[in-house]
Amino acid sequence: MNIENINRTLNRFKLLALLADNENKLISGSYLAKKLNLTRQSIFKHINALKEEGLKIDSIPQKGYKIPLLLQIDAMSPTFINYLLKENDLFHTCLSFDETDSTQTVIKKLAIAGASQGIVATADYQNSGRGRSGRTWVNSKGNNLMFSILLRPKLLPGNIQLLNLAVGLAIRTVLVSEYSLNADLKWPNDILINDKKVCGILSEVAGEPDKIYYAITGIGLNVNMQKHDFCVEIEKIATSILIESGKNISRPYLLVNILNKLSSTVKLLETPEGLKKILKSYKESCATLGKEVIVSQGKETHTGTATDITEQGALVVKINGKDMLFFAADIKHLRIK
Repeated sequence: MNIENINRTLNRFKLLALLADNENKLISGSYLAKKLNLTRQSIFKHINALKEEGLKIDSIPQKGYKIPLLLQIDAMSPTFINYLLKENDLFHTCLSFDETDSTQTVIKKLAIAGASQGIVATADYQNSGRGRSGRTWVNSKGNNLMFSILLRPKLLPGNIQLLNLAVGLAIRTVLVSEYSLNADLKWPNDILINDKKVCGILSEVAGEPDKIYYAITGIGLNVNMQKHDFCVEIEKIATSILIESGKNISRPYLLVNILNKLSSTVKLLETPEGLKKILKSYKESCATLGKEVIVSQGKETHTGTATDITEQGALVVKINGKDMLFFAADIKHLRIK
């Protein structure tokens, strides 16, 4: 990005900040121009650019501009999301796409190029979104939250499963505390509401036996999907925040609430005390523990009772009286023991 583009981006950010800090208040074009040391024509162009990002900005001739209620904004505007992230000390840059193959691919290219941790990529639609084991993630354009984050955690590769658990825990905490949802964790990477999947998590790692170069975590969260948006088979096992709460949710605010919680949670991963705290909290919120489960690994299938999660994040399943450890597997809940 050249200097001209950087200045343009910064000016657009400052303009949005002025409007957002004065929510639902008219501000004249001349005041904005003077405050930002720009021409009124430049202000007009930046306003139009923000509108193209999906933001609703009222333009009233001879009076000025205003942004109505911020909490009603659902457009995944990168400028607006970066404005909301201004106090986050880990996640600093959000790239937003109307459509892309996969946000995982976007972040992976940046990671290989040496980008710093804390970059987020989000998309309204992914045409090649991935779940576990190469599965396709079913998504509805403009209704869900699909994003990937770049981290360079101070973790040993053997503990990387704990990153997945920590991300799930952070998202579950937000859903419960901020949106009053009855959310539970399903080992290793799902979040359930009333026993239906609402969120999936996928992490990819590059490194050596004693060092992680980078970790990319992708999150798919069903937000404003309605029942008719799911096919019949999926509707039986999946749900959305809208279905469970009866409310449309602002996706930018949901994203930033999650990133703010992740910022503090990721720091806990880097200390022994923090790791213990995360594992304890995860176990307390994990619906898998205590259940009879079917465990699938490749062509092998086992049935047993999930009894514990190890310090490395592996699931302990008692099968025919013996404890077996699973670091990665597909789990199906059967019933509470």
